[in-house]
Amino acid sequence: MFKPVGAIIGNRRFGKSSDAVLALGVRRVAQEVINGLDLPDKVRATIKVKTFKNGVLTISCSPLIAAELYMRSEELKKGINERVGGDLVKGLIFKNI
Repeated sequence: MFKPVGAIIGNRRFGKSSDAVLALGVRRVAQEVINGLDLPDKVRATIKVKTFKNGVLTISCSPLIAAELYMRSEELKKGINERVGGDLVKGLIFKNI
């Protein structure tokens, strides 16, 4: 009678809100991948995934952390795309807080 949420999100064909739901899913997965990096807890707490639009993921963090994440950007994109199930994330932008 009821469909699991994962089945609905995986379908990606449910009206105008599909892009927004996809963006939320990518942002959630990206935050999980970032939290899985070998960084101190205080550092991970300051990294926030802000937006996902047109294949570009925007991450807010301090300049020093941005430099570290930039060096790992290919690893991040690969990890996110593997978990999302496609080549959705094409680029990363790091904004300073």
